[in-house]
Amino acid sequence: MLDLGNTAGWAAAFIAFVAVNASTIQWLLKRRDEQHLRDTSRVDDLESALTELRVNLPLEYVRREDWIRFSGTLDAKLDAMREEMREQIAEVKERLYAGRN
Repeated sequence: MLDLGNTAGWAAAFIAFVAVNASTIQWLLKRRDEQHLRDTSRVDDLESALTELRVNLPLEYVRREDWIRFSGTLDAKLDAMREEMREQIAEVKERLYAGRN
């Protein structure tokens, strides 16, 4: 048979074991909650940064297709201006040198 002292010792050891495990579980849950709060804060920061990027992106950057269309239009206008200037320069040269040949 077990005597009362031995049973009390085993009961105390069992209670200590349960207390240590409960304390460890409580510490792990608290740590998980803190990590969750940090992660939530980081996700909120990333969401706000992404929203800001979505708002500013169209203002700061041009799509490739839009840039190609713009540069094509600009090149055509410059080519037209160059041709017009060449014609005008040719007319001026013709007037200047008309009597010299």
